[in-house]
Amino acid sequence: MVQHLQRTAYLASGFCKDANVAGLAYNAGLTHDLGKYSVEFQKRLQGGPRVDHSSAGAKELMALFKGTPQEGLATLLAYCISGHHTGLLDYGGSSDLPGDGTLAARLKTDVCDYSAYKGEVDLSALTFPKYLPIRPPEGKKEKMGFSLSFITRMIYSALVDADFQETQEFVQGKMPRGGHEDILTLREKFNAHLRKFENPTSVINRKRTETLRACVEKSAQKPGFFKLTVPTGGGKTLASMAFALNHAAEKGLKRIIYVIPFTTIIEQNAGVFKDILGEENVLEHHSNFDWETKKREAGEKADDRTRSVYAKLKLAAENWDISVVVTTNVQFFESLFANKSSRCRKLHNIAKSVIVFDEAQMFPRDYLRPAMSAVWELVNNYGTSAVFCTATQPKLEQFLPAGTPITELAPDPQELFDFYKRVEVKPLEAKLCDDELIARLNAHEQVLCIVNTRKHASGLFGMLEGEGNFHLSTLMCPAHRRQKLAEIRHRLENGQVCRVISTSVMEAGIDVDFPVGYRALTGLDSINQAAGRVNREMRRGVSEMFVFEPQSEFIKKTPRYISQAVEVARAVLRDHVDMPISIPAIEAYFGRLYSLQDPQAFDVKGIMACFDDSDGKFKFETAARKFQVIEDVTETVIILFNEEAKNLIEELKYTQYPSSTLRKLQPYTVSIYQGEFEVLSSKGVILTIAEEYAVLNPEHLTEYYSCDRGLLVPESGGGDGLFF
Repeated sequence: MVQHLQRTAYLASGFCKDANVAGLAYNAGLTHDLGKYSVEFQKRLQGGPRVDHSSAGAKELMALFKGTPQEGLATLLAYCISGHHTGLLDYGGSSDLPGDGTLAARLKTDVCDYSAYKGEVDLSALTFPKYLPIRPPEGKKEKMGFSLSFITRMIYSALVDADFQETQEFVQGKMPRGGHEDILTLREKFNAHLRKFENPTSVINRKRTETLRACVEKSAQKPGFFKLTVPTGGGKTLASMAFALNHAAEKGLKRIIYVIPFTTIIEQNAGVFKDILGEENVLEHHSNFDWETKKREAGEKADDRTRSVYAKLKLAAENWDISVVVTTNVQFFESLFANKSSRCRKLHNIAKSVIVFDEAQMFPRDYLRPAMSAVWELVNNYGTSAVFCTATQPKLEQFLPAGTPITELAPDPQELFDFYKRVEVKPLEAKLCDDELIARLNAHEQVLCIVNTRKHASGLFGMLEGEGNFHLSTLMCPAHRRQKLAEIRHRLENGQVCRVISTSVMEAGIDVDFPVGYRALTGLDSINQAAGRVNREMRRGVSEMFVFEPQSEFIKKTPRYISQAVEVARAVLRDHVDMPISIPAIEAYFGRLYSLQDPQAFDVKGIMACFDDSDGKFKFETAARKFQVIEDVTETVIILFNEEAKNLIEELKYTQYPSSTLRKLQPYTVSIYQGEFEVLSSKGVILTIAEEYAVLNPEHLTEYYSCDRGLLVPESGGGDGLFF
């Protein structure tokens, strides 16, 4: 037992070295399993009843340091120790009783006699720092509670990672941790790739190279906040990675974490990075990536090296111990506010990293205050750099302490916008009824029209006549959309008729090139994204994209936060009629948009209030439950779209690995509102497989799933139709 405690303490202290709290992590590791010294726990190992062994170490530390200057630090460690299996708890209150599920209750819990530890473990030598190596924002002492909660998360992360690793090594032998190439080696690989294109011949590629070199030149600056403002097509993916690799190499940072809002983009960018840096050096971590299948396939037909690579990547997905991580906004931010050991294990490895936030305007608006507070902690207290990368920079400095510098990496953002101007955005003065819009679309052989709701897109598509017409929305499963996109690209490239009516699903990293576009009035950031699908390759001089305001009833149920974006965009387009997509227009848009919002709108669940107590009485479990970037207000329906989907459904009925099968089924799923789901279920359109998975009834497939529009949801099914 003592060897486990000492080894865990040693590992945890090493993991927390970059967080500058190695000593506290050591203390947590040395005391986390004191409860296993009880006779009752030894009987548990022989098949006896369950025993609470996690509370003992927390109670012991609190008893040892009660009434001393170290009592506050002991409380932080008590969170970590008591929750190293079940998760970080809320502190609770003095009236809590044993069994109430709070830290206060756990500290009152009677535990089995574990005093036998004293024969092997000497706690008298435990040391605590006089000062914690953290500082809240200047003049913001009320935020000390958040800083203390964050350092608690770091210690907890190191403890559970160390405990996992030591236990796995004891049971399975040495685990394949690490083994990836370091930042210096990856920088050389990246530079070798760039040397193939060091003398670009086209004007566009020369401009992209100029931007990339500007990023490299600024990589020697000290860690902090940066932004890269580059228009669509300006090469920001490679430019941001060039900065990240060089900055990490120059400043001794350990890894690059690339955070992306959409899985459609993540797979594309991760593929680029893997091609350049090697698959074994890039962890792709998101909900669509199926590790169980990868591992089984590697075991069946791969050589030893490939099996080793997948084994290391699988472990890296748990702790992010790898040089390059590509992940989603949801995975990144929900992990920062999670309380379960499996989600928190990776957190200590975020310290001393370069974090690139691609499409930074897609930060979760309802959680901007806690999200930006967490990023500030990482930068100011944990040696991390943050890069906000987008064509439409939101005013994120509003959510940082006043005076926080954010260094621009692009050589001259407005000059880049002028250079890459491929589209003239033209707001239409009068509202358009659907008949007028359809007449305009029919006047073009190739045209893209993006609207704000699935209902509007479906209705407009039904009004188009002739061949070469397409509809895209999330009522079509991803595999269906990919199939349609392949047809669309083929028609565009071959000069065939191609009219597309889509929701904003078409804006998220979709590589298409239309000669003209129409966009229903929406936020300026989305208008800019839509413009990126028009004249994308700059083959036509300057094309046109018309911004119109629909006259239809589909906008009546628009939520306030979306209607505010529309109102602000309308005003900004009017004020910047000559240059609606420009740096001044974008700054004006986000400035006005944020000023209209009540401050609480950026922390709608009150996450920050969970950590406003500088005495350490935090609400970790409550915050984790509240911080959900994607609210679970929908139901997922599996579509038997092709033979693979049908085979996977059969597999799902009997498999021992349902999570693996469900990941493989994600390309065949559609999310709908609960009201729509209930109506379809009442009609027998939806079946339940394995008692919990909803599947579109094969008998109703042709009636309720259209090859053009996807799932046909009922008119009276509820919801506001704002799915993309």
